Amino acid sequence: MNNFNATSSLKSAGVGRLLVRLLWVVLGFGIVSTLLSLLEVIAKPVYRLLASLDGLVSIVSFFINLISIVVFMIWLYRLHADLRNLFKEYPITPGGAIARFLIPIYSFWGIANTLSTFADRFKVEGGDLTSLSEEVRSLIGPLYGFMIGSNILNRIALKEAVKNPEDEFLPFWFLFSCILDLGLTAILLQLAKTMRTAIIQKAKRAIY
Repeated sequence: MNNFNATSSLKSAGVGRLLVRLLWVVLGFGIVSTLLSLLEVIAKPVYRLLASLDGLVSIVSFFINLISIVVFMIWLYRLHADLRNLFKEYPITPGGAIARFLIPIYSFWGIANTLSTFADRFKVEGGDLTSLSEEVRSLIGPLYGFMIGSNILNRIALKEAVKNPEDEFLPFWFLFSCILDLGLTAILLQLAKTMRTAIIQKAKRAIY
């Protein structure tokens, strides 16, 4: 009953649950895309039989990724509205959190600032909340690594595809890109799960 009350008091609870489910779906499609890319590298005759499936997976993945980005931003906004209610003088506003993630160049500092501020505020709470805050902080480095690597490889793969579609090494670029995209999705999923758990636990403490 207390868990229900804590969850229902949070603006981010419902959309957070939806986000986690969507990221699981994105992860599933990412695994399929990676396996198909691997087939293109090691077994081209088999891949040719599944090429149309690969195209369909890419189209569906694009739309699911788009939806998940929108849901992520809604969740981020509502999460910070909840943080402002649960903590006195929480330094990041809902709009500020969105800006830190969306504005180019500024986001390079802003994403880490948003996540580290969250971790710092929960670290002093003790118990499970301290452990959850440490997990959030530990994911910041890998998040940046996968974001930067994925961005670079995606650019290289698209550039090579336009410049030389027959390049024999092109499937390797797409495979490496898929692997990094998969890692990025896994990190985002873990972040969403951890932060969602932390704020629910904090809301439960507030009720007690």
